[in-house]
This record gives sequence, structure tokens and C-alpha cells, in this order.
Amino acid sequence: MLKSTLNYMLFLLILSSLKIFGFYTTVPEVLRFSTLLSTTGWLILFFLLFTFFFREWGFGLYCVISIALFIDFLYFQNFGNLPSVKQLVLLPQVGKLGANIRYFTNFFSLLFVADLIPLGIFDRRRYLQLRTTDFSTPKGLFLTMILCSVFAVVPLVSEKLKPGQVFNRYGFFAYHIFDIATVFSKPERENYSVTHVNHEQPSSKKYWSIASNRNIIVVQLESFQNFLVNMKYNGQEVTPNLNELVRNDSIYFNNYYQQTGIGNTADAEFVSLVSLHVPGDEVAYEKYTDIDFYALPRILKNHGFHTVAMHGNVGWFWNRFKIYPHLGFEKFLSLEDFNQDEVFGMGLNDVSFFEQSVDVLKNYPEPFFSFLVTVSSHSPFVIPEQYRKLMLLPEDENTMFGNYLQAVHYADYALGIFIDRLKKAGLYERCILILYGDHAGLYPFNKESKERLSVIFEKEYTYKEAMNIPLIFHIPGCKINEIVSTVGGQIDFLRTVLNVIGIDDSGVVSFGRDLLNTEDGFVALRYHVPDGSFVDDERYFEISKDGILQNSLAVNYIEGTSLPYYECLDGFKAAVKQIETSKNMLETAEATLAKLH
Repeated sequence: MLKSTLNYMLFLLILSSLKIFGFYTTVPEVLRFSTLLSTTGWLILFFLLFTFFFREWGFGLYCVISIALFIDFLYFQNFGNLPSVKQLVLLPQVGKLGANIRYFTNFFSLLFVADLIPLGIFDRRRYLQLRTTDFSTPKGLFLTMILCSVFAVVPLVSEKLKPGQVFNRYGFFAYHIFDIATVFSKPERENYSVTHVNHEQPSSKKYWSIASNRNIIVVQLESFQNFLVNMKYNGQEVTPNLNELVRNDSIYFNNYYQQTGIGNTADAEFVSLVSLHVPGDEVAYEKYTDIDFYALPRILKNHGFHTVAMHGNVGWFWNRFKIYPHLGFEKFLSLEDFNQDEVFGMGLNDVSFFEQSVDVLKNYPEPFFSFLVTVSSHSPFVIPEQYRKLMLLPEDENTMFGNYLQAVHYADYALGIFIDRLKKAGLYERCILILYGDHAGLYPFNKESKERLSVIFEKEYTYKEAMNIPLIFHIPGCKINEIVSTVGGQIDFLRTVLNVIGIDDSGVVSFGRDLLNTEDGFVALRYHVPDGSFVDDERYFEISKDGILQNSLAVNYIEGTSLPYYECLDGFKAAVKQIETSKNMLETAEATLAKLH
């Protein structure tokens, strides 16, 4: 019986190894000696434990590994990272996103779980036999397990690492065990003092108050990347209406970057409106639900604006119905408040959403600040056939890239209808229209997207290109047509808006800067690249996923030359300091609120 059990467990061990190796081949730069050594140690350790001590549950271990790999694969294809147990709080969101999972499920992903049912039928017979069988522990077992433990555990406790770095250095098992351990450990806090920036006097600021006495309409465009601006594909403009705005009465920021975390769209809202960094591995809207932020809506409300937010998704999604009042919004209209005449993907289609939003705004007290969040161009970018108006090349039909172009083209069409409706309602000439992308739609971690975009751009498609989003200040009648190339990020949004509206920002505590009145551009990148990565006006520095600085990507993108990593350490330290200081400020506010309750 012992021999039969050993053979069976060895069979499961081999199958598990093949699945894990197959998963590693889908993740860039994870196949290395340390990863394989650590994974081998964990595999042997677990299978020895389940062979001799929990022998009835050997197949259960195999099921856990297989299902975890299936989930990890699907999650990585969508987000470029592995899931964390901290995200269990986000399970209520799965119901809304679940319908989209099928678009990321392919033949390869099903291989992780395809054998569980037939193996389960076989294992049921074996399980009944094992319950009545006993056998002794062989000599040398404990020594073998100790050696495996050394290979598996020692690397995790020998140095301070973040979960993403653990995966890239030590693999699948190490990541999930480390991730679970962090839930029960108290993180060490590094204390950074807040740096006070000397602000210029309002009278000396460029474009100070050029949009005063206007209504403010902000549109956060779902999954809009900067390469879409003025892009022609197969002889067609992908975003003709957005291009028209950029060309007339607009200030266009072409070196603007996302700074979102796991919350994606919701995090883009938080960073833009609050001008503080998000936690990264937790959703700001879920974590900071009861803090009254001195955010952009509250600042404008204090200066006489009536504030309203509108979104075509359900109100509870990403906790918006609860967090918006704490940001200063007086009113929030969600899917439940609109006429649901056509819903697809993540909510009300953009055309209907924009049309109904104008109906609200034309009767809204002025001056108003309205914040509109679109949804139709949300991943996986599959929209109804009748709205797919772009003529795709044969190689792009039924691909993520092709679907993305169709979705953003439709979203741009909806934007054109929105502009027309604003004009007919008499609102257009009396507003400043601000548009920006919330985050990328196509990331380099997706092999298909990376390869196709690298061909189109005739250079490697990197995170720098992916995380570059457009920001446009459109001020009808201002006669300004300017492209601002100063590097900036969503954290700079608040101060830049206050400048053109003509509100002094000296009392605002934030880490952003006014992009129209700063000499040096700088962005601390988040989540999809490790903390410490940054972009400034000349350099792009991307920390290696294994956390080893010497392995990082450092380039002078203006000259197109590589840099030694140590020439970017100043920016690395500045990025980490900014992120950690922001985190400490939020944690302090959270702790203070908890004491009051």
C-alpha cells in the first residue's frame, strides 16, 4: 500500500510541477534558478507531508494547487499581478465582473483544472482504502523535510521583501504563503516628514483663473491611453472627437501618467480628486470609507460650486455611494437613477449616459462641478456588434487589441454626442471641459497586446507607454492651443485644476503640483511596476520585479540611451518617500478617526 501511495503522490507531484512550470512560462522574467529551487522545495515538502501525515488529503492538495493556478492565471491576464487574500473584501465586486471572466478563459487556462473531475473519481476509491490502512514513517523523512524547509522558508525570512518581489524571486508557493503571513503581521512604518512646498503667488501663475466663472465638467474616460490621441488605424481616426477637442481651445498634457493601484478606475478617482497616493494593494474607496477628505469637490463646494457625480454603474460598486459624500459631492447619480434603456458590459452605455447627464446638468444650479465616469470602454472591450464601426485589419479581428479599438472608438462617438448635447443645452460655452484617461486598457503583461503594439509603434511596448494617459483642459473660446510636455501624474490633477479656476491652493495638503507652473516634472509610478519606479522629464526608471535595483530598467528616453541604475537612485528615493509619506498621512487620519469612534 505504501508503494502504491508513493507512486500516486509522485504522479500528482509531476502533474503539479508541469502546471506550475506552464504557469511560469506565461509570466515575464519569472523563470530563474531561485524560483525553480524554491518551488521544488515547497513541492517536495508539501507532498511529503500529505503522503505520510495527511495521506487521505493528497488529492485535496492537488486540487488547491490546480485551482490556485487557474485563478492566478486569469487574474494575471487581467491585472498583471497575482491576487492577494487581502482582496477577499472585494468579493462583492466579482458579481459585476464575473460575466467578463469568460473572455479571459481560454484553452490554456482550462488545462489547470481539466483533470480534476476524472482524477477525483479515481481518488474517491483510493481514499476509502487509505482510511483503513496504516504504514510506518520511513527513515530519513524528517531530514528530507528539514532540507526542503530550508530551501523553501529561509529566503522568505532572510530579507525584507514585498509580495510581488517574493513571487518573482521565489515563485508560486512562496508568494501565497508570504501573502497569507502578511495578513497576520503588523507592517513596520517608516516615518517621513511632510515636505512643505513654497507655492507661487496667484498673480504670477501661468493661466491663472482663465476658466473662472465657468461650470466645471470632468469626464474620466474608461481605459483611455494617450497613444489614441491623433492615432490613425487602417486609414481611420480612432478618436476623432477627442482629437478635435485637442486641436481647438485646449491645453493638452501629453506626458501624463496613471498612478492607480488595484482599484483601477476607483483609484484613478481618488488620486485625482484627493491628490494623495492610494494604498496600492488595497482599494482606497474600500479602505478609507469614513474620512472627510479636503478633496477637489469639497474645495469647490466651499467656493460656491454645487457638486454632483454621475456614473453608469451601480452605486455600491467600489463603495462610491458611501465615499462620495466624504469627498464633498452633494449628489451622486448611479445606474439605479438613470433610465436603463441600454446596458452592456459594466453598465449604462456611454451614449445614453451622456445624454441623460446633460438632462441633469441643464437643470442643475450653477456654478456646478460635475464628475462623470464612463464605462463602455471597460475591459474586455466587447461591445455590441452594431457599435463596432472601425474597419479592422484581418489580423486584428476578434483580438483584444481589435476589441479595444472598437470600444474606444464607440466611447469617442459618445463623447461627440455629449459635446453636441452640451451645445444645444447652452452649457458648452459656459464650461471648462476636462477629460483624462483613468488607466491603460492594454498592458505589456498581456503577450498579445505587447507584441501587436510593439509592431504598430515599431519599438518595444513598455509600461511607460502603457501608463501614459491623456489629460485635456478644453476651454471654449479661450483661443489657447498648447501642448504641455511637462511630466505629470494624476496626483497633480487637483492643483492644476485649481490654478485655471483661480482658487488659491496654499491650504491644500497634497503631493501634487500645478503642471502649468512647475519646472521639473516627476511621477511616482504605482502597482503595475514596483514602488520606486518613476518618470521625470528625461529618465524612466522601472524597478525590477524581483526588487533587485541592479536588475532595473533605467533609460534616458529623450536620447534613447540606457543608464546605470545608480544614476536614478535620487528619483527612486523621492518616489518611495512620496508614497510612504502619503501612506503615513492616511493611516494617521484613519487611526485618529478610529479613536473618535
